[in-house]
Amino acid sequence: MNIDNSRVVPEKKKRRSLLLFQIFIVIGFLAALWFIFGQTVLAPQNSAVPERLQTLELVHAVEGEEALASVNRLHGTEINLVSVYVADYARGTEGATAWVGQAVNKQMAAELLEIMVQGIARGGAGFTNLREITINGQEIFRVDGPGGAHFFYIPGEKREKVIWLTVNAADVLPILETAIRIF
Repeated sequence: MNIDNSRVVPEKKKRRSLLLFQIFIVIGFLAALWFIFGQTVLAPQNSAVPERLQTLELVHAVEGEEALASVNRLHGTEINLVSVYVADYARGTEGATAWVGQAVNKQMAAELLEIMVQGIARGGAGFTNLREITINGQEIFRVDGPGGAHFFYIPGEKREKVIWLTVNAADVLPILETAIRIF
């Protein structure tokens, strides 16, 4: 009895080639997933939050939806902002918190600032002694309240932003001057 092996060998080669091709596809797919995962989850995110505020170091920051929800809870209403971050800075017993909100445009930022001024002027917001000061050409509102000295303003060059800065330090001026430059 003669067995024809000529058909069996090419059949095995085809299966082996197909298996190797499938393994190659799976490895390629897994490599692509790992790359995407690394770029979106593991890689450090580009953050707009400065790492330092004068001599203070960033200890905690919240950005995006979480920060916007925090600002909305703080005000008891929905604030119309495109983006927000809240950054806490500290060194020793001194610290500062910056709330940086990006409005839709310059007009919306100006309206938000005016709402803040009017709300504090009416009283009942926990802040008193509203006054306007000028530091290095930047007009700033200052109020007294819990947690330190409070400042809020629209940065001169970035007119669509609204900044609130709370500083708890022996000398608030260097921290405020740095904030004016970096926020």
